[in-house]
Amino acid sequence: MGRTRNYELGMYNEFEKLNKKLDKANSTILNMSLTINELNFTIKNLQKALIKSEEKNQKLIEENEKLKNQNNKNSNNSSKPSSTNISTPKKKTGSNIYNYRIKTGNKIGGQIGHKGHNLSKKVIEELINNKKIEVRTITHTIKGNSKKAPVIKYRLELEIKPYVEKHIFKYVKSSKEKLSKEFYTDVTYGTSIKTLAIHLGCYNVISYDRLSDFFKVITNNLINISKGTLVNFLYEFGIKSEETINILEKNFLSKTKGYTDETSTKFNGKKMYIRNYSNEEMVIYKAHKNKGHTPLKEDNILPRYLGGIMGDHDTTLYSYGIKNFECNIHLGRYLMELMENIPDTKWPFLMYDLIFRMNNTRKIAMTYGLNKFDKIKIAEYNQEYDEILELAKEENKKIKSSYYRIKKAIPLTNRLVKYKNNHLYFIEDFSVPFDDNLSERDLRIFKNKTKISGGFRSMEAAKYFANTLSIIKTSIKKEITPFNSIKEIFEGKVLFNN
Repeated sequence: MGRTRNYELGMYNEFEKLNKKLDKANSTILNMSLTINELNFTIKNLQKALIKSEEKNQKLIEENEKLKNQNNKNSNNSSKPSSTNISTPKKKTGSNIYNYRIKTGNKIGGQIGHKGHNLSKKVIEELINNKKIEVRTITHTIKGNSKKAPVIKYRLELEIKPYVEKHIFKYVKSSKEKLSKEFYTDVTYGTSIKTLAIHLGCYNVISYDRLSDFFKVITNNLINISKGTLVNFLYEFGIKSEETINILEKNFLSKTKGYTDETSTKFNGKKMYIRNYSNEEMVIYKAHKNKGHTPLKEDNILPRYLGGIMGDHDTTLYSYGIKNFECNIHLGRYLMELMENIPDTKWPFLMYDLIFRMNNTRKIAMTYGLNKFDKIKIAEYNQEYDEILELAKEENKKIKSSYYRIKKAIPLTNRLVKYKNNHLYFIEDFSVPFDDNLSERDLRIFKNKTKISGGFRSMEAAKYFANTLSIIKTSIKKEITPFNSIKEIFEGKVLFNN
């Protein structure tokens, strides 16, 4: 019996030892499980941090590419004006310190082979014969044979002589005339002074301070016009020109093709926009606080227009007109941007070549009196265009830079697919413009205005300035002296009726 108890006791002790080992193993397993959980949690956090770091790194890479892209932009590969192009010479001296122009080595003045612009005796004599200029004869005696015919020379001069008109208004009971508003004040400025102020202030973009000083200088301090008065001249002209602006709008609506674009400027420190409605014969400017459909509807020109509209990929314009033409010069700049930054991609080079090759061929065809390509040629161009786009879709997938792939190449490819007809109208009808450069030229003067004065003090001033430039620029396009047009409108006439 004693042995049995010892055996059972031994078995029990062994069982206890095993239980303790098991408890210890379970405790170890529990601790290891907790450690594993903590490690898994840490790994997840590290993975999240790594993902965020990779995303941040990718954003920095894209931002870097974006900044490089912006720094590399010029007038050839973007919408930036040519004045922003900088070509720094190796050694800057003299005026080149400021304008960064590279010396050509040419002598100052006219260059050999260029047509001169000196005064012509023939032109002066034509003006005299047509009685367009006053002649004051001055006779000289010089040494020589008295039997020889006298030598005739001309000297062109300008006389500026201020004078005062004294207007006397007599009361007559039978007269129906009343004192006009022009003479409500005792002293007013005449039409010639107002006209000169408008022409120099608006078209030549001379500031009011300098304009006031100009009148003092040319009249030997006799005329001292305040800035406020010069502003009043602009307001008066802007109001008097409104009937003529209505005529211009009717003339624009009667044409089959029109150009429009907009540029930004400022009023009272805030951003605003100037839109042009142009063709080869005229231009109308409109000023607005915002972009989009609302100002277009307020102008009420495009909503009534039944012709084709040329613009720089402003999709807002697609709600108006019977056709919309895309500017291919701007397209060329976007293609040039891709060519310079992702040169391993072939399709931008091929598309650039096709677009400008078609236009050059069109110019040659026009010299032979053609107004469009034949159907076979148009079909060939369309096929080549489509083949380049198919290549673009494949090559875009291989572009390493996500910025140029996602932000540049793919959007431009999609645009060329969707707006193919709008880009290629010019090969189907040679009267369709190839580009929107006419709008850019018409809007350039507002950029000059912004650079010189910073913009406008009010929207009202901007609108009257727009009216004024519409008259001046239209006169120039019609080869009419702007000075005469301004003067006639001040005198109450309505222009451009025919």
